[in-house]
Amino acid sequence: MRIGNVDISSKFVLAPMAAVNCTSFRMLCKENKAGLVYTQMFDVESVKNKSRSEVKDILNIVESERPVSVQLIGNREESILKSIKQVEDFADIIDFNVGCSEKEILAQGYGAKLLSDPVLLTKIVAKMVQVTAKPVTVKMRIGIDAQKIIAVNIANSLENAGAAAVCIHGRTAQQKLAKKVNWTIMKQVKEKLLVPVMANGDVTSYMQGLDLLSKTTCDFVMIGRGARDRPWIFNPEKTQIDNADIKKQILRFIELYTKYEKRGSSQEVREHVFWMLKDYTTKQNTRKVLNLRYIKDIEKFVYQLP
Repeated sequence: MRIGNVDISSKFVLAPMAAVNCTSFRMLCKENKAGLVYTQMFDVESVKNKSRSEVKDILNIVESERPVSVQLIGNREESILKSIKQVEDFADIIDFNVGCSEKEILAQGYGAKLLSDPVLLTKIVAKMVQVTAKPVTVKMRIGIDAQKIIAVNIANSLENAGAAAVCIHGRTAQQKLAKKVNWTIMKQVKEKLLVPVMANGDVTSYMQGLDLLSKTTCDFVMIGRGARDRPWIFNPEKTQIDNADIKKQILRFIELYTKYEKRGSSQEVREHVFWMLKDYTTKQNTRKVLNLRYIKDIEKFVYQLP
């Protein structure tokens, strides 16, 4: 399986998630057999004028997590192209965000807002492809709202513009993360495109991922919130996981965080730990971890869980 000239070892892919996809989390997902991991999205306006060393530190990509897709978001062609030059030496794939539906993002004309201007979107992607040798991909939604389901036409235009793959989140921008994901549209996109297509939305287990791949015939399944809570979701050998395994995964995350992150943010660690404790069976109140101020105390809390 390939995206452009990049080999992908598994059909299961980690989605880009803001304030989630730190280096240590990406590494943990990779250790759990994710075929491709994404960074969180980066606003091109905040990247374009950074120095090479600053960009390297911000991305903080470790060789063992490759291949890595760096996701950019924006709408100004000049800023986007300049940002590509800033990140391309560190990225294996460069992804363009046309899926984010947060109010402040839409207000700037970013993310899913670009679906309302297919001509501009296609022009931007074509320019992105021209300025880099790295594969350029696009993550998008099926449309703006229920009256404008335009994913098939736009995905076809993006392929013609040179996109190496397209990821379809099976909801409209208006739906945000609510209501059922539309598998039919994802299947229709796959039927029309020759480049790989990723299906994205509401996968919370490995078996659900297989089902989504089967019913949409897509090439890859991208997992976001399901992976945030269960980084082992990519591993077919961990479809059943007990408390001991969950504890081992959490402690491994803390170990990776301590070694590879420069921020030393106890807030970041305790949030990840709290998410990963979702399936941990205990009468103890796991929310207590959110009150801990030091990483060592968080680690101790996990060790002492029954």
